[in-house]
Amino acid sequence: MKVGESLEKTFIVKPEHSASAVSSGAVNVLSTPIMIAFMEDVSFTLTQKYLEKGKTTVGYHVDVKHLAPAPIGSEVRVKSTLIEINGKKLKFKVEAYYKDKKIGEGIHERVIVDTDEFMKRVNE
Repeated sequence: MKVGESLEKTFIVKPEHSASAVSSGAVNVLSTPIMIAFMEDVSFTLTQKYLEKGKTTVGYHVDVKHLAPAPIGSEVRVKSTLIEINGKKLKFKVEAYYKDKKIGEGIHERVIVDTDEFMKRVNE
C-alpha cells in the first residue's frame, strides 16, 4: 500500500439510501450518512487487499461536505485516494460524483487493527 493509490466504485442510489428513509432529512435524494458510508466502503476496499490475514481497518474520522443532491435511481461514483500513512493511521481524500458533478468531498481516516484483538476489547 502506498500514498497515491486510489479506487473508484459506483453505487446505485436506492430508496433506502434517501434522506427521508434514514431520518437525516425530508427529501428523497441521497442522504449524507449514506454518501459517507459509500466513501468508507471504497476506502476500506482500497486497503483491505494489502493487509495481512487477521488485520482490517476501522474508520475513526470523517470530515465531509455534501455539495449537491443525487436522485433516487442515479449512479454515484465514489473515489478514495490514500494521501497519508502514519504508522497504523491512514488518511484518504474522498470524492463523490453524480454524472460529472462533484456532489461530495472530504477527508476520511482509518486505523489498521488486529480483528481478534479489536473484537476482544469490544466484548469486554
